Amino acid sequence: MADQTALDAISDYTSAMAESDVASMEALRAEEFVLDFVHNDASADPPLSAEATQNFWPAWFAAFPENDFHVTRTIAAEDVVVTQWTFIGTHTETLGAPVFDDPIAATGRTVRFRGVSVYDVVGGLIQRETLYIDLATVMVELGVEL
Repeated sequence: MADQTALDAISDYTSAMAESDVASMEALRAEEFVLDFVHNDASADPPLSAEATQNFWPAWFAAFPENDFHVTRTIAAEDVVVTQWTFIGTHTETLGAPVFDDPIAATGRTVRFRGVSVYDVVGGLIQRETLYIDLATVMVELGVEL
């Protein structure tokens, strides 16, 4: 992994994400990895630890077993890669913790939203993913009443 460039690591990571391959995603994350959702700033919630992230993606992919994730733009530097992406998926299973503390029962709705991920990569492993998504759009598309 140390010979792998940041761009190679993120290309492999986003390919694994497109396949809902959590084991391959995990293999590309550093032990001290954090998943930082910018929308958590409003509630002062800290980033998810590597351990919490191990539970996040399986819960997400279980709720949206048929999905389409694709990167539409990539900007890369030596240790930082930025991707703009689109996610489309049909919510066919309960979406619960650690994604949402109060589980959201399957709605059968198809959600489509865009986001941006900023990845910090050291030695071929992802140290941090800062994730920018419009959570309000996701909630509206799921039919959640706030």
